[in-house]
Amino acid sequence: MQRSYFDTITFNSIKGIAVIFLFILHLFASSDLWLPEFRIPAFQIFEKYFCYSANMCVAIFAFITGYGFWFGSEKNYSRSLHKAFKVMTVYWKVFFLFFAIAVITGIYTDFSITKIGLSLIGLDEHNIIGDIIAFHWYLAFYLAVLFLLPAYHNLLIRHKNILMDFVYLVMVPILLFSFLGQLTSSFFCLKRFFVDLVLWFPCVGMGYITARYALFEKLDVCFAAFCKNAAKWRRTGIDIVFIALTFYGMFQCPGIVYTTRFRWLLPVVINMSVVYILFFTYAFTNLLKMVDNFYIRSALSVLGRYSLHMWLFNGIFFNIFKAYTQPVLLYPKNALLILIWGLFICFILTKMLLFLDNLISIRD
Repeated sequence: MQRSYFDTITFNSIKGIAVIFLFILHLFASSDLWLPEFRIPAFQIFEKYFCYSANMCVAIFAFITGYGFWFGSEKNYSRSLHKAFKVMTVYWKVFFLFFAIAVITGIYTDFSITKIGLSLIGLDEHNIIGDIIAFHWYLAFYLAVLFLLPAYHNLLIRHKNILMDFVYLVMVPILLFSFLGQLTSSFFCLKRFFVDLVLWFPCVGMGYITARYALFEKLDVCFAAFCKNAAKWRRTGIDIVFIALTFYGMFQCPGIVYTTRFRWLLPVVINMSVVYILFFTYAFTNLLKMVDNFYIRSALSVLGRYSLHMWLFNGIFFNIFKAYTQPVLLYPKNALLILIWGLFICFILTKMLLFLDNLISIRD
């Protein structure tokens, strides 16, 4: 029976790395998220060179979603529905917590039923950044992925052809969702939804392909001869080179845009993360396996275990509360300390929400 390349701790640690990249992206590589009075020139320089590299956080989450699906005990709509309910339950708890605070304090005054309803499923009529949950778009994307994967699995499982899988899971979604984006271009929320699928669903597909065809294990075989009887640094060096090349690739060529002759089809965008993510995840996984430090692995694993909550609470610095929370976030003044401080605040908020959940459960 095929086994996952990741053990539980390593899998959570990869998600922990994605969480750190998520915070780096929002804190230091997205100046438009900050109020003008809080923008730091040094961060804008960082953004120029590392904006696309920091976006690897999305690619990582998308990739491991596809990878994890292959090793799931069930690959059906019932399982997808169960996972969707779990994610949406956490999302709605944080949403209504923020919403209640905003209404009570008078910060939120837009009581449009349509706007609130769309926000509950990760969509918005006009903005990419939500008022209540700042980066809610990933919820709509993730829900779509949960119900697309069983359909793709049922279609592809009858045959085993890696090229066919690549066409169906990478190329077809890019073309299909580009077309659907064009059809719904007059509706911002739907157009944005299909754009997200164009950009990131191929990474989900690559995760599925990597798991099904054991591509990580095949890479191990390829490098086994080169690293045989060699010092440990040689293998570490290969992994570092992979990561460096990924960063360089994301800076030089984050994507390819292909314009067709057909007016009814939007320019086709190929997010090159679909290529980079395979080697990026492979390299980081092997580096993590070499790390003997208990505290580093434990810290990353904990971040990964609470990645859903960390994503939701990280938005508190960029939603309707940002005029109050951004000064608190910048209190340490030093970039590294700001990152640690932001992670710490969101972790504490996560633990507080889980404590309230447990308290309510006990009383029930």
